[in-house]
Amino acid sequence: MIKNILTLAIVSIIFSSCASRKYVNYLKTNVEIVEMKDSLQFTSLNTDFYNNDLFFVGEIHEVKTSPRIDFALFTQLNEKVNIELYLAEMDIAQAYYLQKYIEGSNEMELKDILKNWVVYIGSISDQYRNKWVKLREYYAQLPEKSKFQIVGLDKIADYTLLRKLVEEKIPEQFLTELPTDDEKWSVWSSKNLDKIIKSGLSENNEISILKDIQFNISTNSKIKSRDKFMFENFKRYYLEKEWKNKKIYGGFGFAHTLQAYDYTLAGRIKKDTLLPYKNKMVSMNALYVNSRLTVQSAALPKFLQDKGKDFTRFKFSYDNRLFMYIKGIADYKKVTRPNTISLIKLDSKDSPYLYSARGTKTKRLIPIWEGFDIIEGTSTTDYAQYVFFVRNADWIVPDEK
Repeated sequence: MIKNILTLAIVSIIFSSCASRKYVNYLKTNVEIVEMKDSLQFTSLNTDFYNNDLFFVGEIHEVKTSPRIDFALFTQLNEKVNIELYLAEMDIAQAYYLQKYIEGSNEMELKDILKNWVVYIGSISDQYRNKWVKLREYYAQLPEKSKFQIVGLDKIADYTLLRKLVEEKIPEQFLTELPTDDEKWSVWSSKNLDKIIKSGLSENNEISILKDIQFNISTNSKIKSRDKFMFENFKRYYLEKEWKNKKIYGGFGFAHTLQAYDYTLAGRIKKDTLLPYKNKMVSMNALYVNSRLTVQSAALPKFLQDKGKDFTRFKFSYDNRLFMYIKGIADYKKVTRPNTISLIKLDSKDSPYLYSARGTKTKRLIPIWEGFDIIEGTSTTDYAQYVFFVRNADWIVPDEK
């Protein structure tokens, strides 16, 4: 095994890709390099960028810079164009109580709100949870016109929180019929929620969220794909809640924000003709070299694990031909430097990325991570229009048991 790995490593060095002068020359005038610090600000973003209506940031959650980039870009956008909706990769109840927390409520601890969050590292790390603490502090000092709402698009992950939310929103006489089994919520919803909504016993604002709960429960049982579920949620909210003229931001895992595919959240939104985002949305995806990420040790082959640890501080770099290699990664490295986060605009006029998949196409010899097949006839800018090129980021430290 060791001999094979060494052979593969030697081969990877021999066949390492060189930088392309054409791409490097373009990148030199379309890159902004920022030192790694909390107050990340990107001054190269121009009017054309801010004229978009939907902004996606795609990240690998388990890298330390991810919550920092998310917070920095969201707050910068909010100050420039007033973001009204913050789309979150969480379910309806989690987003509801997170909104209450952001607004200053201490009814529930942040740790309890995020206990069953699908972004697992976000539920087991103070480093990640601190993003929401900072967002709460930020929200408190905003004028009323700049306040924003967190909207959860994801499949139901926490039925305890769902039950709490339903108990708060339905009239008391219906409480005794609430299901005790997670699998029974769909049956209960179809049998009772229409009756409750039509009873006239709930206030208008309660009726609105009851309809949202009803849609999420019924759709949750019908749709297995998270991307499809989030898209159906997004589309319903857009059509029914007057989202047409609102500026919208979403921080998601990298895969959800890729626009070229038919099956991703971003791809579905871009291609839907009933939605106006085909030319009014932007994806900004993070790429990493010489970085570390948090991985559950059990998910790795034993020879890659931090021995005796539940989590491994895993070496991660998109210039590694063994596990994940991006063709053209050398171009990005040529115009950046270690210990920085660089913002690269891919779709400027005369950009070579408009006509090539260089800079996004991946290869790997050992399939630990999922790769993405490039669709024939597509280019790099069909997937994303900006790259956060992150060098030498550390992992997110998980909570101690």
